[in-house]
Amino acid sequence: MSFSYRSIVMLLSVIIFASLLKLAFFAVPKDNTAPMLNAQEVRQDLYALLDQIEQHSAFYALTPDKASPQLKYMASLIVEQYQDMTPNDRFAAEITKLLNSLKDPGAQVHDFDDQSGDLPLTLRPLNDQWLALDSSNSPISNDFPFVTHIDGLPMSKWVAASQAYLPEPAKQSQEMQLPWLKKLNLLREDLGLSIKPYVLITLINDDLQTQQVTLALSSHEPQTQLVENNQEDQTQDMSVFEFINQLSQFERTEFQDTPNQLETVNNTTVKLKISDLYAFELDRDLQQELLKGMTHPLLIIDLRDASGFSPKLLTLLSRYQDADLNNTLAPNVMGFAHYRRSPELRNDYLQPLNFKPLAALEYSAPRLKSLTRNLPSVDEDKFSPWYIRTKPAVTPEGRNRLALLVSPKCRQECEWIAYRTKSWSRANLIGEKTSGDFARQYHFKLPNSGLDIRFSSSLTYDALGKLLSGTGTEPDIWLPQNSDIQWQGLVSLVRSAKPKTQLIQTSQPTKLAQAKLN
Repeated sequence: MSFSYRSIVMLLSVIIFASLLKLAFFAVPKDNTAPMLNAQEVRQDLYALLDQIEQHSAFYALTPDKASPQLKYMASLIVEQYQDMTPNDRFAAEITKLLNSLKDPGAQVHDFDDQSGDLPLTLRPLNDQWLALDSSNSPISNDFPFVTHIDGLPMSKWVAASQAYLPEPAKQSQEMQLPWLKKLNLLREDLGLSIKPYVLITLINDDLQTQQVTLALSSHEPQTQLVENNQEDQTQDMSVFEFINQLSQFERTEFQDTPNQLETVNNTTVKLKISDLYAFELDRDLQQELLKGMTHPLLIIDLRDASGFSPKLLTLLSRYQDADLNNTLAPNVMGFAHYRRSPELRNDYLQPLNFKPLAALEYSAPRLKSLTRNLPSVDEDKFSPWYIRTKPAVTPEGRNRLALLVSPKCRQECEWIAYRTKSWSRANLIGEKTSGDFARQYHFKLPNSGLDIRFSSSLTYDALGKLLSGTGTEPDIWLPQNSDIQWQGLVSLVRSAKPKTQLIQTSQPTKLAQAKLN
């Protein structure tokens, strides 16, 4: 049997293509995170961590004389406690607690997936109590809806244990506590309790009657193994051409349409959710939705998960601000910032955060000195020169109202939005205190555990030189962050809120709606 030249070339092309496809699978990086660490690997990672903190952490540089011995002491405790093989997730938990001693709201440990055992119920805060809910968000017992004890220990002990994994001021946030309260076996180890395949829950009702319920802990491993086996079987049965066909039809989730549209609450109120501030800057349709919402007597914007450094949203919302006609030295200054010096950082490091050098103001030397007279003195070997951010040049409009939902997950530019709108007479902040995370982050991987460590490499101050980073903004109306907000009730909260004093009355022409709230 003879083959033509064309047939041989096509056959070789198919073989080469199949080989390249197979090589592509081998070239895909795999998860190198070690499941267990020995004592030497723990010490090496801790040494690398402390070295990076000392070189790049802005919060460490604020008080190095206090932070250095504290970090070294905590590291020594970890080394002393974990002399044998240490699970990677347990080590990640210890690193999380060590980072939180910096009081840096931007300090995070990524690639941390604790699979030791979760609480087999959902906790939901209600005033000073905790509801015990099942997977469908129904009480596990209608007659005894609240949890008082887990494994015989009161809820206050579990809450205190979970707070060790939270930075300031997120320790008091019920929303931030919930994911850590879910990590049952992790907290059991911290509290000195034995690890069991079940958990004892003590429930209570309004008559102070109690009931104990034993719940089994779900196992992650069999379910994961089943998924892996199924995927392996499907791959074996799939031909190369079928695989290529599936790749051609694959759509990445970040490019799928995610409509964010105005929703009507009542005849005077609409609401809008914004999470990605970068995406908002590029989304003209969403901007038009916002402008349309600003024509209503009350606009509610959900910023509980908002992040990104784009200033577009704050610029548009500045129409709600009060007119500032005071003849001060620099009425347009919003705040100052500087970053931790490092050889690899350029002098435009804070430009993405919308800061510019003081020299860009083109002020005289005496005026610049007066402008910065309240800023703290810093070690110039550790911190960059000061940078400045100015307010958006926007004229106030209308008399309608703005309500913003915020939480400790409101970060970066969202922190500026919360801070700025806090003083506006026509705006109300609703939710929980923000964390004060304004900064750019420095991040790196630990050599043995593979954990991705991040912490703040810059600090932010207000126009009077007060440190904003790590402080957070208190809401006007405190509201625990549950997923099922009663929007009409929230409107009632805004209407009944104590009026804010407008600093200066303005006679600016009204362009937005003038209707009163019902």
